[in-house]
Amino acid sequence: MPFAFSAQETLALSADKKCTEDRRNNPVRGRNTQFRLLQMNMLAYTYPFVPGFAGSGVNSLPFSQLIARPTENARLEGNLLYGTDFVLTSNQIAKVEGDIFEEVEAAIHWNTAARWNRYMVTGIWEGSPRYPKPGTRPDPSKQIAVLSLPRRYDWVRLLEPSAKTVIANLRADLSTFDLSLPTSTPDIVIVTIPDDLRSDVKYQTELPDLSSSSQKILTDAHIAFEGRVEAEEFVLAIALKKSLRSDRLYQPLYEANIMQLLLEGRLGAPQVDFEVHTLESAGTGAIETYSAASLSAVATKHANPHRAVRELYEPPDAVSVVRRFLTFLGARI
Repeated sequence: MPFAFSAQETLALSADKKCTEDRRNNPVRGRNTQFRLLQMNMLAYTYPFVPGFAGSGVNSLPFSQLIARPTENARLEGNLLYGTDFVLTSNQIAKVEGDIFEEVEAAIHWNTAARWNRYMVTGIWEGSPRYPKPGTRPDPSKQIAVLSLPRRYDWVRLLEPSAKTVIANLRADLSTFDLSLPTSTPDIVIVTIPDDLRSDVKYQTELPDLSSSSQKILTDAHIAFEGRVEAEEFVLAIALKKSLRSDRLYQPLYEANIMQLLLEGRLGAPQVDFEVHTLESAGTGAIETYSAASLSAVATKHANPHRAVRELYEPPDAVSVVRRFLTFLGARI
């Protein structure tokens, strides 16, 4: 399937593979949606590759254009199939493009991790396109996994049983005062792979595309890690927001502080890195907001306090995301 829209390819698709769905005669209950955007199909249609691991032209395409392409293709399909009847709301587009941003970044990080893991296991740095070889010495115990977390997922479920019990007891104590300690889910967490999963070649295998089967690998990866991750094995957490508004700034800050409070403050983990990735933050004051210190470090009077949000990052293109992640891994692991 093409990255750019093709009328010929679109007309040849079966109905269950198209990017849009006509709901005029089968409306969604409680909504006035006339046409639906089919996100999984849009991803599969638009990305017969993973950005950063494709031809050089796509790899260096501005990230905002890369993320906008699936909805551009869906609009063209709708115009082709339904003419002037085809309409989409701004909310539909914003919701789908936000999810596409998350899925594309997850795939880029997965493939980068797969290449890193192969090097850690074999000592051979290969693959196309070429990226700088890490300076880290190969070691199978340094393999990592990229986990996309579902919405409203409690990341505490990833912790091994004794650590999970510590958090459960803390929450139980707070409940006696009619208090809670909810977590807010980062979109991606990167963790060290447990011993018994290190031989699984899945974590050393790059995704060829963003087909439905590749999307399933990304969506389901966290399941194998539930109840198996040590507190110190959380390498990085990422909150993905296609655009930041002033009223959204503090959600990632809360996510970061809760993770650090529990992992560093209660479970004794080393510094927990947390980032916010976005395509648009101008005029929000995000840079100043995300200079805030981690509350866990402040509360414990840590000798080396750190930011709650390590960095606000606006990816310029897919190549930059890959290179930046490799640089981070080389310094962090």
